[in-house]
Amino acid sequence: MKKKSYFAFVVASSFVVLLTMCLSLVIGEVHVPLKDVVSIVFSYLTSSQARDSGDVFNAIVLYVRLPRTIIAFLIGSILGASGVVYQGLLLNPLAESYTLGVASGAALGATLAIAFNLPSIRLFAFLGGILTLSGVWALSSRSRSIDPTRLILSGVIVSSILQAFMMLLQTLFPEKLGAFFFWIMGSFNSASWRWLPGCLIASGLALLFLLLHRELDLISLGEGKAETLGMNTHRTRWILLCIVSFITSVAVSYSGVIGFIGLIVPHLFRMIVGHSHIRLIFASWMGGGLILLWSDIAARALGSLPVGVLTVLVGGPVFCFLLWKSS
Repeated sequence: MKKKSYFAFVVASSFVVLLTMCLSLVIGEVHVPLKDVVSIVFSYLTSSQARDSGDVFNAIVLYVRLPRTIIAFLIGSILGASGVVYQGLLLNPLAESYTLGVASGAALGATLAIAFNLPSIRLFAFLGGILTLSGVWALSSRSRSIDPTRLILSGVIVSSILQAFMMLLQTLFPEKLGAFFFWIMGSFNSASWRWLPGCLIASGLALLFLLLHRELDLISLGEGKAETLGMNTHRTRWILLCIVSFITSVAVSYSGVIGFIGLIVPHLFRMIVGHSHIRLIFASWMGGGLILLWSDIAARALGSLPVGVLTVLVGGPVFCFLLWKSS
């Protein structure tokens, strides 16, 4: 893709994101006209009148839909950009936080905290994701070399074991099924402004992978070529995997497990912007946020479905189609 075409893509996608956010503020159990949405948001940004008003529309837009909309976009951007990094580091089109077990580890950490009434659920979610990555890395490593395929297989096996533990917790603590359901299926029903700082930081870190696009391009050439050019691929992989697993664990700690965004988004935008990571990371960051935002809008329109269920129902067939088309 040429520079002018890429610039046009960035402008067009930004415009689509803005329109989608406006639509997200309109759609819900209570319909809020678009003109009222614009007026409320504008008043919120320019004065304190809307914040202090007891109007129902103000409360719905400012304290329910607006934080949910922003957070859904930020979580999607984290998952989209993370998928690019996972696939680039492991040279495998199936790599993402779910297949490596990081998402399942974070969800298990959260469910353990809920089951035993431990403080700081998000801290345990983060620790679960990082510990899972360490275990998968230890399983797949041989001396100082890492086989990406072995790493993926280890992640799938560990993820299955962790999911079994989550089902066991559901059986042992049936009174907490509602809380478990949130983490396992993924949802933004509890989204609030309190989530914003953590999501902003994690999304910003995901975008900072743009600064490491050369390293990712080199690793994508193959381990032998990268080392010939002076890169320590073992150390670089480990550091970048820790960073990307950290931000993924943060995302899961807020939204629960949302599958297929990190898997599908890089494939879709690779066909549009090409394989260069400096373009692909930003496109997937933007596209992941947009696709998850659309998924959340659809989930609300269909009666408050868990958004994680919808992404799997739609993402699965889309991935099958892409696989069939590339064969």
